[in-house]
Amino acid sequence: MNVSATRSQPPKPNQDVSTFSIKKKKRFLMEVNKFLLHLLMLPRY
Repeated sequence: MNVSATRSQPPKPNQDVSTFSIKKKKRFLMEVNKFLLHLLMLPRY
């Protein structure tokens, strides 16, 4: 009866976490790039 419960869990939790963090990092880098672009486009001088 417990087969379905064990099947729903990911086989490799470590891999899952690493891919999740990579996605988060990519998104964060994209946000930083956008922010830097906005700063560059501002007429400062």
